[in-house]
Amino acid sequence: MKKLLIGVMGALTLGAGLPAFAKPDFQAIERARRAQQAAQGEFQGASYQVSPPPAAEALKCPPDRMELAIDRGPRSLMPSPQNRLRWQRYEAQVKACKDAAR
Repeated sequence: MKKLLIGVMGALTLGAGLPAFAKPDFQAIERARRAQQAAQGEFQGASYQVSPPPAAEALKCPPDRMELAIDRGPRSLMPSPQNRLRWQRYEAQVKACKDAAR
């Protein structure tokens, strides 16, 4: 009885552990990749043509209100590099709006 129980438990353990050794299904991955490519582009004749990128957004004048992230630390006086970049981009947008208005 004890050997039967050990055998059954071993078989169950081996059966539960087999999915851990399974390899990826490359056919399913390849099918998904082809479907994604087909959704992005169009097949015309014998050549594959990628759809053109979306048109650039029109310049929004005046730009939205500037929002800066919170500085790091409780009493930080030095702005973070991300805030500096955001502020420079915002100033460039405002300048472009003023130039476009002229």
